[in-house]
Amino acid sequence: MTNSMVDYKNVKLVVADMDGTLLHSDYTLNPEFFDVYRQLKEINVKFMVASGRQYDSLLHIFESIKDEIYFIAENGGNVIYREKQLFAQKMEREIINEVVKTVRALPDTEMLLCGVKNAYVETAHPEFEKYVTPYYPKRKVVSDLLQTVDDQIVKIAIYNKTDSEKNILPYVEHLKDKCLLKVSGKNWLDISEKNSNKGLALRKVQEILHISKEETMVFGDYLNDLEMMEEGYFSYAMANAHPFLKENARFQTSSNDNDGVLKVLKEVIKQRGEKQY
Repeated sequence: MTNSMVDYKNVKLVVADMDGTLLHSDYTLNPEFFDVYRQLKEINVKFMVASGRQYDSLLHIFESIKDEIYFIAENGGNVIYREKQLFAQKMEREIINEVVKTVRALPDTEMLLCGVKNAYVETAHPEFEKYVTPYYPKRKVVSDLLQTVDDQIVKIAIYNKTDSEKNILPYVEHLKDKCLLKVSGKNWLDISEKNSNKGLALRKVQEILHISKEETMVFGDYLNDLEMMEEGYFSYAMANAHPFLKENARFQTSSNDNDGVLKVLKEVIKQRGEKQY
């Protein structure tokens, strides 16, 4: 089904993942987004970001509209509106320590403890630092991740330089009854509290806004977007999405580098009688 054949008259909320979805592969956002956002606002369609990124990373990108949109950060672990935390899904220290001990033994693998205030790492390898900076601009190097920090840890982000599904997942799968394991990118696997995911976070915000699943449009590209897909009737997988996500989305759009999100949003605006493209 093409975009022009879909009836968008009921859309009241748009939710977009960032990396691999709204952002180009070079981590940039098409400047045209802000014009499209303005037009969505004029037709009373709200916009929300739902990402595995740290809140401060998202804030940097959306600084000009930070008081107008909702932020689901850390894959649902931290939800912010107007710079105030609505809720967080804190991990228990016992689980954190078990994960840290397991991951330390894996080759070519690094991890961060993702807190509400900062992300915490034990090492500061230049190559790893360069890679994680776009996602986690606020970081602290600590001597031992097993030591308690004055923060709410909402997620453990684990990076493997080759393949997260092959080189991380099999070694942490025994933890799946205690916590949530999510392959969130080719190189990333995230571990969080059992009920912490983008879908649950989105549902909580939908309740606040009194917006239903049938009035919600979501965009994603990877397995950490699965639960979110279930909370929006207009569920879109990117052309570059993981095959399993494509199977579970109702619709598809162009790749992130071809601005698939903006193409659909322009069609929404066009149907609602706004600016023609």
